[in-house]
Amino acid sequence: MTTAEDNEAAARRLFEEVWQNHDYDAVDELVAEDYVLHDPSMPEDAEWPGGREGYRQMAEMGAGIVDGRLEIEQLLSTGDHVVIRWKQTGTHVGEMGNIEPTNEEVTITGIEIDRFEDGKLAETWQEVGMLPMLMQVGAVPEDLFSSELPADD
Repeated sequence: MTTAEDNEAAARRLFEEVWQNHDYDAVDELVAEDYVLHDPSMPEDAEWPGGREGYRQMAEMGAGIVDGRLEIEQLLSTGDHVVIRWKQTGTHVGEMGNIEPTNEEVTITGIEIDRFEDGKLAETWQEVGMLPMLMQVGAVPEDLFSSELPADD
């Protein structure tokens, strides 16, 4: 039986080995074969494999879009779940949908809830701050939101 501490260690290894050091072979050891991702920022109509292969492709795709350091800003674990708040700062070097690389410095943030089963990542619910990144690369106008507060009527 795995403990919350075991799951926390596995989550840290995923971030360090797979996401930071691009060691995609570690996916086989750390991710369940039937892994499931819940992410509203992923295109619904995209053909995206599930399981380990889907996780590996997601990590490779992420490394190809932003070249920069990924940091865990906060990590909380309880039972089978680990919650991670993360940030990546780097250069926008890869195509993202129909947005060409801009070579702009970007910061992207996210929060995920990971569920572990038998010491392996089984399921993720994640929210990625795509809108600020799209504003940073000029795909969305920076003045999209007014800095003025609405007047009281």
